[in-house]
Amino acid sequence: MASLVIGSAIGSKVLQRQNFNKEPNGLETIIEAYAIQTANRDTVVPEKNTLHSAFSSSAKKYSRMVVESVTSEEQDGGITQMLVTFVGLTSSTGLPPPIVRLIPTPDAGIFGPPLVIEAEFITDVSESQFIQGNINATAQIKLGNISFGQVNQMPAQINGTLMPSNPIAPFTGQQQGNFAINNYFGYCTDSHASERRGLFLVARTIYKELQANFRFS
Repeated sequence: MASLVIGSAIGSKVLQRQNFNKEPNGLETIIEAYAIQTANRDTVVPEKNTLHSAFSSSAKKYSRMVVESVTSEEQDGGITQMLVTFVGLTSSTGLPPPIVRLIPTPDAGIFGPPLVIEAEFITDVSESQFIQGNINATAQIKLGNISFGQVNQMPAQINGTLMPSNPIAPFTGQQQGNFAINNYFGYCTDSHASERRGLFLVARTIYKELQANFRFS
């Protein structure tokens, strides 16, 4: 009887504590610990991607945090402890600055040092938009009026943070003697990847100096 009294004294869920964490890239997590009735566990446990503002018992709600995972452990007295992990951003607007890494890479430099630039950042675009943004041409590889492909140049800024400058200004169609036409595009997308975390993507793009030279014999 004592266990029934303890369990029945709990309503839908009782928030016991919150733990906040921020990852180096600016993404945040909140772990909320709840006491719930074991008998009601199946109806109380939230679905993945449920908004914090729609589920949490906290006085402060966050509209850009969603459920990422839930764990539960049955206790004595008809009580289950439920840990709900939310992921996202506690701010209502804006995106955190990127992590910009300069990675030494043999044979990567052209006019600059032998390195590539990696940007890790949070974005609120979809996977399709992220891919499209990394393949949409910002410059053409051309010889006269003939196009031999396209490149995506590194943006001047990501999430409001200025990216490193190109070693020299990009140029196209620069003739070198009678036998070569040189094109230099600066830092361009070399590879990109992303991981979905709630409402946001954790994106990583690597930029590498790129040139395209046409030589004639």
